[in-house]
Amino acid sequence: MNSGGRTGEREVSAGALELRGKPRAGVRILVPGYAQWTWRQRERAAVLFGSFAVAIGVGAFSWGTGLGLALLCFAFGTHVVSAVDVMRQSAFPGFGRWMPLLSASGGLAFGVYAPTLFLATLVAWPAMDGVSGMDGYLVNFWAFRTQEPRDGDWVWLRLSPWGETHVGRVVARAGQEVEWSMNHLRVDGKTVRPGSSLRLPSTPDELAFVVPAGHVLMTPDARSHRRRGIEDLVLVPNSQVAGRAWVRMYPLWERQALR
Repeated sequence: MNSGGRTGEREVSAGALELRGKPRAGVRILVPGYAQWTWRQRERAAVLFGSFAVAIGVGAFSWGTGLGLALLCFAFGTHVVSAVDVMRQSAFPGFGRWMPLLSASGGLAFGVYAPTLFLATLVAWPAMDGVSGMDGYLVNFWAFRTQEPRDGDWVWLRLSPWGETHVGRVVARAGQEVEWSMNHLRVDGKTVRPGSSLRLPSTPDELAFVVPAGHVLMTPDARSHRRRGIEDLVLVPNSQVAGRAWVRMYPLWERQALR
């Protein structure tokens, strides 16, 4: 009996000594592989962090597609595996098989990933546009909660006046003087859109007006219009402006920040 007791005590002491050499993970658990790296488990840390970083990077690059969603799910799974490994190594006695998995996946899902995903959908919602469905944009739906669209802003419209695209660029705001003649547009005396065409039932040779309150004058961002070299101009109420398009995602060769 004494021998068995001493053996058990030695096992407990060995476990306690092993844990004593491992500092608490703390917030380091939020970075996959970080705690393992500090515990000198370099190969394990490299695999965990490398898998997570590649999945997050490629998933963010392909945000808004099925591939992007699959990679982000893989990154979440890698993070859970890393957190479970940290909990099992640092806990003595252990929590069993399922408790670390449930607590790590639930904590990361509701404490980190769900808020991040919710914020991303508000400031970087992936929206596909155009007849072909090949034009993709990131839309910030918070952009105009406290301010109105400004000249030059690319905006996303709830309802499209052009029928084929929901993205347009602001040409003039409420209160600005607009003059149109010979397919040339001037705003407050400055030429801003040569080669433009007004969308009216019957277009006069010359037209001058002030953009009414609560409206913006816009031109579309549509491939068909760009190919023809013509930009239709329409008045749109501010209530139809859902957010600001700030990045063109697709096609990949046209990916750029919109200014």
